[in-house]
Amino acid sequence: MNRYFASSPHQPRVRRATDVWLVVIGLALLLWTAANVDRVAAVETALTDLAQSAPLWFEQIFKVAYFLGLLLVWAIVISLITQGKKRLDLLRDIAIAIVATFAVVLFLIWLLDGSIPVLLPEFTEGDRGFTFPILRVATLTAVITVASPHLARPVRRFGWLMIVLVAVSGFGLGIGLPGDAVGGLGLGLMTGGSVLLLFGSPMGYPDRAGVAAGLGDLGLRITDLELAPDRSWGVRRLTGSLDDGSPIEVKAYGRDAVGSQRFARAWRSLWYRDGGQTYTSNRLQAVEHEALAILTAQRDGIATPEILAVGLGGEDMALLATVRKGKAIQPDTLTTGSLTTMWKEVALLHDAGIAHGALTLDAITIDDGRPVIGNFAASSLNAPDVRRSLDVVSLLFSTAVVVGAQDAVAAAQVGIGDDELTAALPYVQVPALTRSERGTVNKPKALVSDLSDAIAAAAGVEAPEPAKLRRVRPKDLIMPALSLVAAYALIGMMTDIDFVAVWEVVESAAWVWIIVGFFVGQTAYFFDATGMLYATGYPLPLKPLAILQVSVKWIGLAVPSAAGRVTMNALFLRKYGVSATLAVTQGALDGLAGFVTEAGILVVALIATDLSLDLDTEAVNWAVILLIVAVLIIGLIIAILRIQRLRETVLPPLKDAWAMLWSLLKDPRRTFGLLGSNLASRTILAITLWFILQAIGTPLPLVVALVVTVATNLLAGLVPIPGGIGVAEAVLTSFLMVAGLGADEAFAAAIVFRIATFYIPAGEGFFAMRWLEKNGYL
Repeated sequence: MNRYFASSPHQPRVRRATDVWLVVIGLALLLWTAANVDRVAAVETALTDLAQSAPLWFEQIFKVAYFLGLLLVWAIVISLITQGKKRLDLLRDIAIAIVATFAVVLFLIWLLDGSIPVLLPEFTEGDRGFTFPILRVATLTAVITVASPHLARPVRRFGWLMIVLVAVSGFGLGIGLPGDAVGGLGLGLMTGGSVLLLFGSPMGYPDRAGVAAGLGDLGLRITDLELAPDRSWGVRRLTGSLDDGSPIEVKAYGRDAVGSQRFARAWRSLWYRDGGQTYTSNRLQAVEHEALAILTAQRDGIATPEILAVGLGGEDMALLATVRKGKAIQPDTLTTGSLTTMWKEVALLHDAGIAHGALTLDAITIDDGRPVIGNFAASSLNAPDVRRSLDVVSLLFSTAVVVGAQDAVAAAQVGIGDDELTAALPYVQVPALTRSERGTVNKPKALVSDLSDAIAAAAGVEAPEPAKLRRVRPKDLIMPALSLVAAYALIGMMTDIDFVAVWEVVESAAWVWIIVGFFVGQTAYFFDATGMLYATGYPLPLKPLAILQVSVKWIGLAVPSAAGRVTMNALFLRKYGVSATLAVTQGALDGLAGFVTEAGILVVALIATDLSLDLDTEAVNWAVILLIVAVLIIGLIIAILRIQRLRETVLPPLKDAWAMLWSLLKDPRRTFGLLGSNLASRTILAITLWFILQAIGTPLPLVVALVVTVATNLLAGLVPIPGGIGVAEAVLTSFLMVAGLGADEAFAAAIVFRIATFYIPAGEGFFAMRWLEKNGYL
């Protein structure tokens, strides 16, 4: 039975970041499918029709596969019960996951349908009725999620395969739609991940008795085998003694050790240009690679541990046993001389073409005054320069934590020389460090900055541009995702539009009115400039200030307009001696004034007139929305109060912004001037839209045009796509249709309005920016 489990019973547990992602992804899937539970997408219809159009004998296959999912749950539970007290903790976790999942499914089905699900629908004939979410999918997913850290990889893979088969069988039997199956998957991930976060996951390394037996298979008799304090996922380090008393160190790779390292390497390769340690496809290759690196280093005169045995021990693990030389480095024993000797050993290692991959003080011991380098698991033979430079950065950071940046750099300069030290300078940055290395000091970024300055000063060079270690940054993923949102909005809108009719609307328009509207819209830049004047309180020249507002349109093609406007304004204001804080916060003040103005326009228009946005809010559960908002706000406040780094990042700008806002509110002239400028700017845009609607023959009252432009600006601004391209057109078309225009006329008006107020001004903005640069304003 134990061969189905990857870890021995009663192992220490830890909470993993991946468990948090399980909860987040599961909650997102559940909320998304719940929000669309009353809608049947075309994809769902196609998949359901495909499954139900299969031959009649396929129904029996669906029934068997669906029932096998239940049998798998019972098989896991029964196997745990038969092991007695060994795995009571896992049995507890699975029981909680099943009960929690069952309770949530019952509540959701009762809330949405007023019924309860059938427990064995595969044995029910006739119309089974759709249920959201599918109970069997949710339960099986929760059980596999909770049990996965304990199970061997083949069993895990079989479990996830069964989830897919049960989900397909669910909509094949008519128990639910594909969206209902996805909702069940999300609920299972959420409850299973929550249980793992509550109780933790086992480390997944081999047990001590198994390691001793495996060493016996390799011809070693070990006494006093004890666990070492440092263990990575799936790898157990142990210490002991031979019969003659020689101390040894053993690394035991369990079934999942290489799998977890492969995942970590793939994850790092996704985010960083240096993928990390050399790739090994199985645990035997992992220990053989480390042994080869040790032997290669010994051949070139580097002090390393002596290899005693390497190979497979038993059925489940790969072992590497070495003679443990020297003693661990103690912080109070580090001197300039010992550090210099250590760096000279590193120079020998790099001259041999070997990069260590995890070169910290923990990997080095001292034997009769000579450093001994061990733990070559992440090493690279014939390593490129970048990996050797990363070694230098790791050891520099590790020693600087103990002796400080200046002494660490001074010892490295003597030990490896200026050339190698200077070559590592572009890599002295936080992404070059592992999470455990960053965790050894409270402010790793500050220490990295001190190291960079110390290296530059010691080598007599200027600090170069940091090397691009990150392959992908989170913000690099934002724009493609938002572009997909814009494309989705446009595609969904265009499917119901007759473009021939749209062209006829544009062709038959009274272009005189469109031209008038375009020139009226140009005057909005004057009021944008006066708004900036009132936001700063500085006597700035109005002409370049107005031209600056035009140039922002050009920048808006590349970055979201708010970010572009703040950057351009800050560059401009710094030329006039405005403080950096005020140069940045004035954009926030102007943006806040714009939001207050737009919100005020909407409130007044909706209260004082008979206008309505015709939003269907009857099906919206406002209590749930308010609860989610409250939880997010409370969570944010708690995070700011409890996480020092977040507090130090967020609070100072907030205090500066509040001080600027208070200084504005104390001056009624500036306050009303700023609000009035924003009101005038929005009104001019509304007049432009009013002229365009007159031109195409679908006039609307000016108040309606004002509400439409303001509402469009508010909603399109929520998606920070540069210039709101795509989203603004879709939102404006929708609001014009709500105001009474047909789809063709609304789309034509939206396109003409955007050309007049954004696309043509963006071209003007290019020349405006050139003028500002030429005349020294930027």
